Amino acid sequence: MKKNEICVVLPAYNEAKYLAGVLKSLNRSGFQYVVVDDGSSDDTYVIAKRHSKNALRHRINLGKGAALRTGCEFAFLQLRAKAVIFMDSDAQHSTDELDHFHLALSRGNQMVLGVRAFDSSMPLIRIVGNRFSSLLVLLMFGRYIPDIPSGFKAMTKRIYRQLKLCSSSYNIELEIAVKLARKNIAFSSVPITTIYHDLQRGFHPLDTFTLMLDLLKWRVQL
Repeated sequence: MKKNEICVVLPAYNEAKYLAGVLKSLNRSGFQYVVVDDGSSDDTYVIAKRHSKNALRHRINLGKGAALRTGCEFAFLQLRAKAVIFMDSDAQHSTDELDHFHLALSRGNQMVLGVRAFDSSMPLIRIVGNRFSSLLVLLMFGRYIPDIPSGFKAMTKRIYRQLKLCSSSYNIELEIAVKLARKNIAFSSVPITTIYHDLQRGFHPLDTFTLMLDLLKWRVQL
């Protein structure tokens, strides 16, 4: 699969602080990409328009999942992409690692998960939340999916259509994991690094209740 057949999809909500740097790096990467401003109240959309010819906007905040789905539809229908790579817009992910996903897709992998190392660079609360979500999916759906909260992953158009994603919020990452497990979709993984700018983001203890409710909902529906 060629680089220009892959589209990087970046959901962005109030990311004016980091977005310009991310987009400048993407413009040097050789990958096409689309930025979806999810109703930001800062200059996110202005910056996106300045650096990208593919800048979309939600007039109101609909959630990360909605932004990803908007970006994917644009990538597949307008840019004729054969695959997408989900990437966060807050500079947590390195554009240098996009080549890892490109290589995996080129080798025929249809679903590629970016998996972080659980070392001292990852805040303890994130390690706990990460392990807990993977354990719950294993217990409830019978398959271990690593690093579920990671926003760095790739999939072909065929897999995207097969997943039939419907989540609008951050729980789209959990929905992907559940559907990979329930539909027995094969996946590969690549190691990724993450820079944690804001330790307040990510998993919090109160998220446990929401996580379990979402899993119970999908357990009944799927």
